[in-house]
Amino acid sequence: FSCRAVIEDGRLPFTKMANSHVYTQHHFASTQYASAFDRNGIPEAAADYCQKLRVDTIAYLHNFDPASWSNSPVMTLLNGNSLSGGTLEDTIDSFNQKNGKIMQATPYQVDAVIEHMSTYVPPKRDYRREVRAMEAEIFDVHGDSSWPSFLVGNQALDFKKQDGVTEVEESVQANVVEQRLNSMLLEDELAGAIRILREPAYVGCVSNFSNFLDLCRKSLRNLELGVPIVVLSRSNTTQHMYRWTQMLIRLMPKYAIDLGMVTYLAAPLDQQMRVFKSASPNSPMYFTCSREVARALRSGHGPAMTSTGGPNTLVATRWTQAVSEAIKLSATIENSGQCTALRHAVVNCSEEEVAKMLHDVAVVDSPEDALSRGEFAGLMSNANEIFQHVNGYQTHPDTPNVAYRITSSLPPDDINEQWRNVYIDVTSPAGDVTRPCFVEDLSSWLVKHQPIAVAVNGEAGDFSFARRIWEQTGQVVFTVGTVDQPGLTCQARPQDGEIFGEFPPRPDLTKLTKFPVVVPSPTPAYNSMYELEYLIDLGRRWDTAALNPQAACIASAVGSDLVRGFLRVMNAYLSDACAVNPKRGEGTVRTSLYGLQTTPRNGQLNYVRCAPHATLDELAPQLFPFLLTSAYEQLCVSLDPSNTTLIAALNAAGFEEPKIVLESCADFDARVADERPYNILHAHEMEEFPPVGHFISLIVCVGHVKSVVPHDEAFIRAFSQSPKWLRMRI
Repeated sequence: FSCRAVIEDGRLPFTKMANSHVYTQHHFASTQYASAFDRNGIPEAAADYCQKLRVDTIAYLHNFDPASWSNSPVMTLLNGNSLSGGTLEDTIDSFNQKNGKIMQATPYQVDAVIEHMSTYVPPKRDYRREVRAMEAEIFDVHGDSSWPSFLVGNQALDFKKQDGVTEVEESVQANVVEQRLNSMLLEDELAGAIRILREPAYVGCVSNFSNFLDLCRKSLRNLELGVPIVVLSRSNTTQHMYRWTQMLIRLMPKYAIDLGMVTYLAAPLDQQMRVFKSASPNSPMYFTCSREVARALRSGHGPAMTSTGGPNTLVATRWTQAVSEAIKLSATIENSGQCTALRHAVVNCSEEEVAKMLHDVAVVDSPEDALSRGEFAGLMSNANEIFQHVNGYQTHPDTPNVAYRITSSLPPDDINEQWRNVYIDVTSPAGDVTRPCFVEDLSSWLVKHQPIAVAVNGEAGDFSFARRIWEQTGQVVFTVGTVDQPGLTCQARPQDGEIFGEFPPRPDLTKLTKFPVVVPSPTPAYNSMYELEYLIDLGRRWDTAALNPQAACIASAVGSDLVRGFLRVMNAYLSDACAVNPKRGEGTVRTSLYGLQTTPRNGQLNYVRCAPHATLDELAPQLFPFLLTSAYEQLCVSLDPSNTTLIAALNAAGFEEPKIVLESCADFDARVADERPYNILHAHEMEEFPPVGHFISLIVCVGHVKSVVPHDEAFIRAFSQSPKWLRMRI
């Protein structure tokens, strides 16, 4: 039978694998992953689309009744019903202004939500047809739909977003890519390779990109593969996401989607924590939040997938008017309420030049004003209401809601994002920023702090400076410009192959998230795992002779067919992803390359530590990504001297010093504290086998690098041959 035909018919039979085909299609940078960017079928969302949405949104804002969010307060929504009777409280927008009411759920109502989440079984596992038809109405700007301006308008009112139009424009394109990836994931499940865990997903919303990240990525993509969602209220800016949840509840019966699939919980933090503690240990949480919040979530719940911030950095070889404008725009975008807003600039300049740059920052009175003027980086005229003065920074004499600090050294470790405030740390090193010692120091700082985005601007025609920084870091978003045509920190179009991700620093990665979240990707895959029978069958039938000698020796020596099957999938994925690596993005506005990468080429090693009783079966999954690829040169295996069995197995595979080090746990801890390696991995028994693409993202680097110039063949030549792109070992 045809898998695709059965899936598209809406039915999802489960069949045992009839052969040993290795499924790798939806994983990052695979051949089929790349096919999801095919421009055929992706809407252009052209200028007329954006202009109509802009006009419609301005009209929505003009006609909006401020009392409506009080007269119809935020409430818990359960099985399509609004639960009343709780305590009525004020809601506030992003500038701490009251903008409506919320009725907090009673303890009894919270119990009802817990009961529903514990007992609800989705009636279907494939809701793609229904959800995508609903989604088409939600974003139908040219038709009769009122929802697009409703979404952008409510976001403007609640978050004070100046340009929600561009978010929707890019979302309708990126959504198609992720729909395709979702279909690939579902095909893998149909084939018996993957099992999607369909416990309810908890959605912690972000304000600034809620229409894409929360409504589409976290909600619609889960719903279409039969994963129920619970949208959680916020302490501020909660009106916007409540209104789009109401929208879903209203539309779902029209498209035959069961109302039990969507719940909204309006409750204070202590009651939300009670829900979390009652949640299934297999229920995923999808949050975009600070690193502090992510740490708390992950410490209390295993499958917490979080995206976090970081000090976005722009680097330039010299000060020019274009660089000045790029810093100003990147720093003030959405009044610094954008995750990719600039926080740190590296360029030799004077205090007078910085003050002059910030002298004429655009000022807007309201989001409606910004939309009317086409502004997206204006300083809100009431920004002083939430501006927080930080010691060590000076405020601009003419623009008091902007602060900056200029030093010759890189910022201290306690640099804070200062959300919704415009703060700029300027590093003016009083020397050539391209000199090797400074590049090394800057790259180390970037690795330690892991910004979301880095933009490097050098001299036209010379990519060596940008390439050195890129190779020595682990950035997901890296933009290359020139001092006359600079790249910004706030540039990424995932639908074009400009892969996006908000990753924590590597030492904290698994403390803050189960897996780093890559955009685009199929959201339900983060809470999926391989079927054990599938892996066992693959492991039992694998002829390892085609592997490089070391990898073949290790794979043959593994005792478990289950582990060997996982290694086989890993080899198939890496072989496919690295066959053409990097891959070229599909964009026409800029030129991008994306793919799997080694860890930073800065001298940092990756340690795999083996305890006294660790076995080869426990070590092999952590070891194999290095054995198979060019990441091998950055590997070191640390073993307890008493583990003679494992030492012998590694010696038989050709491991010897300096690739292996014999030392006690205490000696290992002391040495890595001094060396500060990039990864510290531990051999351990795997309790589950996640999709191999997510597993690999915990070990090597992923992301994109792009030029601001379209069709930039010189950039392609300069970056595509870099040894940082992962290669297979022969």
